[in-house]
Amino acid sequence: MRTLWLILLLSGCETIEAGKYAPDPNYPEAGSDSADPESGPIDCADEIDVNWINFGQGFFIENCFGCHHADTPDRYGAPEEIVFSGIEDVWDQKGMVLMVSAGEDPTMPPNGGTTDLDRRKLEIWLTCGEPGH
Repeated sequence: MRTLWLILLLSGCETIEAGKYAPDPNYPEAGSDSADPESGPIDCADEIDVNWINFGQGFFIENCFGCHHADTPDRYGAPEEIVFSGIEDVWDQKGMVLMVSAGEDPTMPPNGGTTDLDRRKLEIWLTCGEPGH
C-alpha cells in the first residue's frame, strides 16, 4: 500500500480537496441578472430553476433545522408550532417563511449568516416552484 501511495505522489497525482464540487449547472454566474438579489420582482419565466433537491433542502439544513426540526433537542426558544422536518412542512408554511426569511427585512435566521443570493433563491423557489419539488 505504501508503494502505491509513493507512486501516486511521485507521479503528480492530484488529490481532491474536500468541499470542492462541480458547480451547479443552474447556479447563476456572478454578475448575471439572476444572480443579483436586488434584481427586482420575480418573473418566474426568467428565473433559474430552484427546487428542494438543488437548493431548498441544503438551505433548510444549514439555516433552519438547528432550531426548527422536529428532532432538534434544543430549539433555542423557537416556537413549538414552527417545525420543518421536510419539504411538506416548508410548503405548508411558505407564506411565513417568505415573510421572515426572504422579505424586505428578514429576521430569520436570527444570527444572520444567510447570503442575499440564498435569500433570493429561497424567494424564487417558494414563489415559482411547485409544492413537493
